[in-house]
Amino acid sequence: MNIPAPKQTLLLILVPMLAIFVLLRLYLHLIGVRHIYPGGHLVHHLFLGVLIVIPAAFVLAFPSRSRKVINLSRVALGIGSGLALDEVTYLVMTQASDRDYVSPVSLLGAAALMTLAVVLLLALYLAHCD
Repeated sequence: MNIPAPKQTLLLILVPMLAIFVLLRLYLHLIGVRHIYPGGHLVHHLFLGVLIVIPAAFVLAFPSRSRKVINLSRVALGIGSGLALDEVTYLVMTQASDRDYVSPVSLLGAAALMTLAVVLLLALYLAHCD
């Protein structure tokens, strides 16, 4: 089986997770809040993140022999995690208004969750290094 090295795995998850978080927050704070309403239902990026994370995790649970599939699954895991972690505090600790998207509570909560995720990833990386 063609398993990526721990450092490559770390980067394939960490870089997309941080990039999507930074890009999303820049978009929200500089351009403003825009909503997606497929079929008339509001879809938060938490839901999109979960829809990306779950298939990626399932693929990683039964590793492929294809390096491309493994790498894409890890990138998807990073992107989906960044989307989901960014919005948890907003939905749980605010009234979920457009103003709350860019509130200090939402931003600091998202930053705290992202920090915890990065610490966990780094701990897992260090535990797998020889």
